[in-house]
Amino acid sequence: MRHHPLRALVPLSLALAISGALMSAPVGASAPAVKVGSGVLVSKAECAANRAAGTITFVSPFGYDASAGIIDVVDAKQLGYFQQLCLTVALEVPSFSVSPYELVAAGQGTVTGEGSAADTMTGTAGGANLVAVATLGATSDYAIVTRPSITKLSQLNGKILGYHTVLPVVLAEMLRRGGASLSKITQVNDTSYDPSILFNTQPGYSALQAYQSNEPLTLAADGYRLGTGFREWTPAQFGVQGTFNVQVMNGSFLRRHPTAAADFLRAELHALDFCLGHETTCVTLEQGVAKAAGYSSNLSHALAEWKIEAGLIRKSALPGRGIGVQTASEWASEARAVLSYGLVAHAPVLSRIENTTLAAGLYHGTTLIWP
Repeated sequence: MRHHPLRALVPLSLALAISGALMSAPVGASAPAVKVGSGVLVSKAECAANRAAGTITFVSPFGYDASAGIIDVVDAKQLGYFQQLCLTVALEVPSFSVSPYELVAAGQGTVTGEGSAADTMTGTAGGANLVAVATLGATSDYAIVTRPSITKLSQLNGKILGYHTVLPVVLAEMLRRGGASLSKITQVNDTSYDPSILFNTQPGYSALQAYQSNEPLTLAADGYRLGTGFREWTPAQFGVQGTFNVQVMNGSFLRRHPTAAADFLRAELHALDFCLGHETTCVTLEQGVAKAAGYSSNLSHALAEWKIEAGLIRKSALPGRGIGVQTASEWASEARAVLSYGLVAHAPVLSRIENTTLAAGLYHGTTLIWP
């Protein structure tokens, strides 16, 4: 599964250990002039139920990355959407030595994000108290970047591939469909999260695990041109179905406070809708929060990242369903893959770890219900 840190090549300040297990993330940075919601929009009974839930702690899977599942939560808070639903939400950024999903499973946080359905399934295989409540993309954001001399994936046989912790099953399946054999590829766990090592002579990587919304952007910014400087391979190119950015909640919280859980997700999805329609404003707003919290911010990289992810979300939306709504069939391909590649001992029971009704109940067709 994908471990924290979840994003490669982040600003240096994010790579520094944060004192203590968690650091509260201050909010209130300078940002574009946008209309901030005010006033309570829900009934007295719903407001009371939401206040009774206490503070909902969102544990960011990777700082202030301009990625779905993070940027929408940060902006929902900044835009006042949580407040309008009587929700108290805290943003927490864990140090690199702390696993966000383990914190949420243990009840030390309420909500976090996983990279994909497969990551969620492997993370809950041991019985972690987590339930997925939304899948924000019905395609994979994972990719493999290679040296330009690699013109077909079968050429990776006999060469070195760098991966992060565990090679994602969608990439393993992509390699197989491309004619490569995992048994013939030397796999090295790369902890540098630096795509420029692709061009180092030692240990001589020919390929690296990547995200479509990150490493290719970094390589391009460093002067490597797509095609002539490096190549990018994505699961969708080989017909491999995937998912990305799954929001998971502490299972006990979800059972005890279903109204607050639903309204948290409602506010987040409302902000996601805002971010899909106002990309620059959305990213600038979030990066202002990052700057106020003491994190370095590369606005151009963040905006390019969000544009890619926003495009993936739009293109992969399930027909007739709202963004974030998840189904068992959407997860089925990865459920089979985690079993066939030996990442879990038994077939995942999706009904235990995937709530398919919470997000669905927030929509009329494809239109989010906002009070």
